Amino acid sequence: MKVQELLSKGYEILKINNIESYMLDCQLILGHVLNLDRMSIIINKDMEIHEDKVKEYFGLIEKRKNKMPLKYILKKCEFMGIDFFVKEGVLIPRPDTEILVEEALKEIRSKKFSRICDVCCGSGAIGLSIAKILNYVNVDCVDISDEALSVTLQNIKFLSLEDRVRFIKSDLLAYALEENLSYDIIVSNPPYIKTEVIPTLMEDVKDYEPYIALWGGEDGLDFYRKITEQSIKVLKAGGVLAYEIGYDQGEEVKAILLEYGYTDIRVVKDLAGLDRTVLGYKK
Repeated sequence: MKVQELLSKGYEILKINNIESYMLDCQLILGHVLNLDRMSIIINKDMEIHEDKVKEYFGLIEKRKNKMPLKYILKKCEFMGIDFFVKEGVLIPRPDTEILVEEALKEIRSKKFSRICDVCCGSGAIGLSIAKILNYVNVDCVDISDEALSVTLQNIKFLSLEDRVRFIKSDLLAYALEENLSYDIIVSNPPYIKTEVIPTLMEDVKDYEPYIALWGGEDGLDFYRKITEQSIKVLKAGGVLAYEIGYDQGEEVKAILLEYGYTDIRVVKDLAGLDRTVLGYKK
């Protein structure tokens, strides 16, 4: 079959199944199968495609038809201008999370921080972005998930950060307490979706993204409580705790930080004007 035929059939399948970005998705999926960029796909519509590649393409179109996120299909996601490897089992990095990274970068630069911890790291996108942008920091990426271990290690290698970033498998900051480690700044995008909200999420999220990376307990605040309690014993004096939060959790997370003695707490909004990040300082 030719490229144009494959695209046309893909368009039809995805459009019928209410995939709004059906044209772009088909072009990107075919490009992924053929290892070509999107422009090459668009301008080579008469190119003949081998049968095994045709079969692979329609297999991936079927997955997209069933609402699998495109980034899982392509096994790639751009975050902070950097390409990250992702797969099922780790949360797909969101543009909203770049607000957390940008705020962390400001703190690190202004205070010359060098010891960074990314808790609940998933693919490692937050910690690795910081390490890639600032060549003088050392980062520990922490997660309890084996999938996070596999994906983060691949991203560390892909970004050539083996000398400054390591992965630690741990239940939050338990390892740091056991080993008496300390950090200048702890950043985290923990699970924060309430139990009652999980069933209302979009199909591509609730059916494919890991429950362990979404569910934050009955009120969505379980991990903020646990990490904040541990962080007081792990952060250096003058250190910073920085979280991503849900749009309606600003005041609640701020109250948790206050309870544990954090000062100068500020809530930062995203580009849509919604609460997105909370930062506090250890005395």
